[in-house]
Amino acid sequence: MSTETSKNLQILGGGPGGLAAAYYARKAGLKVALYEGSDSTGGNAKTLKLGDCLFDTGAHRLHDKIPEVTKEIRSLLGSDLLTVNAPSRIHFAGRRLRFPLQPGDLLRQLPLRILVRIILECLQKRGQQDLPNFRSWAVSQYGQTLADLLLLNYSEKLWGEDTANLSPQISGGRLRNLDLRAFLRGLLPGEDSRHLDGSFLYPRNGFGSIFERMTEEIGGDHIHCNSRITKLINEKGRVTAFELNDQTNVEAETLISTLPLPLMMKILDPAPPTEILRKARSIRFRKLLLCVFCLKRDRFSDNASIYFPDSDLPFTRLYECKNRSIFVAPEDQTAIVLELPCHESSVYWKMSDTDLLEKVLSALVDVESIEQEEILQTAVYRLPFAYPILEVGIEQTVSELVSYLDGFENLHLIGRNATFRYLHTHDLFNEAETLIRQIGLSEHATTG
Repeated sequence: MSTETSKNLQILGGGPGGLAAAYYARKAGLKVALYEGSDSTGGNAKTLKLGDCLFDTGAHRLHDKIPEVTKEIRSLLGSDLLTVNAPSRIHFAGRRLRFPLQPGDLLRQLPLRILVRIILECLQKRGQQDLPNFRSWAVSQYGQTLADLLLLNYSEKLWGEDTANLSPQISGGRLRNLDLRAFLRGLLPGEDSRHLDGSFLYPRNGFGSIFERMTEEIGGDHIHCNSRITKLINEKGRVTAFELNDQTNVEAETLISTLPLPLMMKILDPAPPTEILRKARSIRFRKLLLCVFCLKRDRFSDNASIYFPDSDLPFTRLYECKNRSIFVAPEDQTAIVLELPCHESSVYWKMSDTDLLEKVLSALVDVESIEQEEILQTAVYRLPFAYPILEVGIEQTVSELVSYLDGFENLHLIGRNATFRYLHTHDLFNEAETLIRQIGLSEHATTG
């Protein structure tokens, strides 16, 4: 770490975004104080222990998309950052389709009548641009049959919304290159490399170890856990102080916030205009339940993740961290995690842990048999702010809210929840490094 400057940087939230900002700030020599509401850092990217097995609070993995970020994480973990080859699958009608979808695999696994429809729709589709919602985008890109079978049903389970109400932003590139030429190539022997996506980077001791190492580098003297931000006191275009745990005021200097966007609006004092508050209340996050089973068997599957579009199954995805790193569980044990996205009003969110685990296990045995004596331990983990729900028109609403907060000269936003965007780990690191560099340059200009 370099010699500290006079800049005092206060970071609100100790999840991945806040830790990345604090880490780069310490490297740049800035004075840092990070405030986290819970008793530990890591946010939604922790690695926890159940019995003798480690599991991640999410199906996380690191893609080598930004070389500088990969180099930085490798400097933290060294040889503990592993290169992993573990494919994912879609569980569909008793079959396990490769994911991302591969034309050759679809040709081998889907019934002929469905394949004919898919190919005919590939001939007709035009891939229109600027379509109003995710449903119309998906049908335009992949045809009605393929969209219905493997994309729209799954998306409605994941988001809890009709796909006609969701923004095309949620699309990503997971069904890329699925056109008629791709299906014809699938008739040839060998694999089409454009559809192979089973290689990624993953830490030896779980994904959360990235953020555990960052916490160590930042230093315990700079991190204040059990420090919930309950008020942002502002005056004349500046946040002048923030309140901790409804009782202690701290003078604000330069702030970086990772708090959920609607929460920031709610705790501003004085409050924003009524229309801004109304718009803040209109944006929503999807909650996520993680049901964890530690099993007395060496593996549940050989896949990184298995996706479940079937609406009769309550879970959307199963992941097994041992297929990312063999070091997270003993040879004869493994932990599987099943994700259940839901709204606060969902019956699943209101269930007791015991009832929820029983419900999930009952559905899981229809997919693959698990004997009761194999289950060593179970747990339920709840994520209240898992995914921003990107509804049609959300871009304009978020833009107005962010613009309002940009009006506070000493406040900066970073992270998925604060900016209401989908950001992967490499994105967070890159944005944090850029933001800290800008703040450092500002400090230099002020003191120079």
